[in-house]
Amino acid sequence: MTRRAGCYNRRTMKRYIALLFLLLPVAGMAATASGVWEGTLKTPNGDIGLVVNLHSDSGHWAGEVDIPMHGISELPLSNVKVEGAAVSFALPGPGDPHFEGKLSEDGKTIAGNFLQGDGSLPLELKWKSEARAAAKTQPNSGDVQVLEGVWDGTLSVNGTSLRLRFHFTKNADGSITGTFDSLDQGSNGLAVSGISRTGDTVKLDLKTISGSYEGALNKEATTMTGSFSQGGVNLPLALERKKNEAK
Repeated sequence: MTRRAGCYNRRTMKRYIALLFLLLPVAGMAATASGVWEGTLKTPNGDIGLVVNLHSDSGHWAGEVDIPMHGISELPLSNVKVEGAAVSFALPGPGDPHFEGKLSEDGKTIAGNFLQGDGSLPLELKWKSEARAAAKTQPNSGDVQVLEGVWDGTLSVNGTSLRLRFHFTKNADGSITGTFDSLDQGSNGLAVSGISRTGDTVKLDLKTISGSYEGALNKEATTMTGSFSQGGVNLPLALERKKNEAK
C-alpha cells in the first residue's frame, strides 16, 4: 500500500512539474519584434517623436507609425521585414524614407539608422507595450457607391500647390474602400478611414493625417466642391473624377 502511494505521489509530482513548464516562460525564448516601439529622431530641424506598431499575422509582418507632432496616426508602413534580428520598414514620402535596425537579445530595443535620400540618422526604438490591433475602416454610411473611381484635386497652401488623388474601390459586398495620395509629397496609399454621404454632401474621414474633407457632389457625380481640414486649418478643395474613370 505504501509503495503504491509513493508511486502515485511521484507520478503526480511529474505532472505538476510538466504543468509548471507549460505555465512558466522558457528561459532563452527568442525576442520578438512584435510590439509598440517608441523613439526620437534627432534632426537638424529638431526632434521628431515616433511610435511604431509592428505586428505579424500568419508570418506576414505589417506595421503603422504615429508622428504626433505632425498630427499623423496609424500611417501604414511598407516593406516591413523581420529576418532574425534584422528589422526594417519603409514610410511613404520622397527620398525613400526607411529604417534598418537590429533587435537586441533581450527584445527591449531596436537600434539602427533612419535613411532618406543621401542622409542617415541614428534611431533607437524602445519597446513600450504589446502590439496594437490594426485599425479597421469604418463602415460606409449612405449611398457612396457612386464615388467609385479616381478623383483629383489641388490644394493651395501658402502659395504652394499640392495635388491630391483619391481612389475609391468597390468591394465584393458592394461597400466602398478609399485611399488617397499626396502626389507632390510622395505619400501614396493613405487610408480613408470613413466615407459617408447625406444627400449631396460627402464626408471623408482622413484619420491618418488627423484631417477630413467635406464636399458637395454635383448631379452628374463628376465633381465635388468643398473644404479640406487639417490641424484647425480649412482650405478649399474641388475634386474631379478622372474622365476615364467615370461611372
